[in-house]
Amino acid sequence: MTLEELTLKKSEMDEIEDFQSNKRLVQKSKEILTSIVIPLYNEENSIKDVIDRIPNHHLYEIIIVDDGSTDNSVKRIKEIENRDIRIIQHGKNRGYGASILTGFENAVGDIIVTMDSDGQHNPEEIPKLIIPIINNQADFIVGSRYLGSSNYKVPLHTRVGENIISICLWFIYRQKIRNNQSGFRAFNSKYVKIFNNIKDTKFGLCTQMIYKAAEHGLRVSEIPIKMNVRQYGSSRVDLFKIVISISYCILIYSVKRFKLNRFIPNRVLAILKRKIPLLINKFT
Repeated sequence: MTLEELTLKKSEMDEIEDFQSNKRLVQKSKEILTSIVIPLYNEENSIKDVIDRIPNHHLYEIIIVDDGSTDNSVKRIKEIENRDIRIIQHGKNRGYGASILTGFENAVGDIIVTMDSDGQHNPEEIPKLIIPIINNQADFIVGSRYLGSSNYKVPLHTRVGENIISICLWFIYRQKIRNNQSGFRAFNSKYVKIFNNIKDTKFGLCTQMIYKAAEHGLRVSEIPIKMNVRQYGSSRVDLFKIVISISYCILIYSVKRFKLNRFIPNRVLAILKRKIPLLINKFT
């Protein structure tokens, strides 16, 4: 689906304004509940502001998955009053992907949104992600920093990596998603089960979700978002580790798509599928 096909009409822009002014959105006589899943790890300086900027709307369910934070992140959340926030805590750090999957397991909304806790995503843009899904224009929406205008400067290695992933995605599934590592995304929750068997519990989950969605024929599209420069701390993404994880992802989906398994003994393929994800999660 092209960006032009997802251009919001004036009536839809009015719906966005309704969200942002905390009014009720009613679409086709049904109220749509949105679960907002936010993975959290040591973001005590930013998490409160992120939550405060999410419209206090009765159709928004906020789920914070704390991945073993060692700072005051959880304490900052508990200081927030008059908000319906669910906090789920991992006993130890299990990884970004594991936090996202935990959020999925606990979400009850019709639409699931994921966003980062470091303040780089704008909660005010959540309606832009969910309205195409509500209007049945898409099943899976990715917020892209490459579309539209933005002053956010993407590191060269990130751009190169995402371009490689995008080319592979097009080659395998004829699906083009440039900002495939974006953590700001939304999808129809009726498809959540297709992500349940993803084994990557780290940052490779972002890529695997898009590949899974494409594999199952979901309508995946990008919309422009604005990114903010991180104000506190630094990114925890390790380039070398994520390259290993994504390379495995591309290999496995290529084998499935082009039926290359006929050239690989079933026993060997089974070992690869079982052992490699464990090694990736252990060493990344």
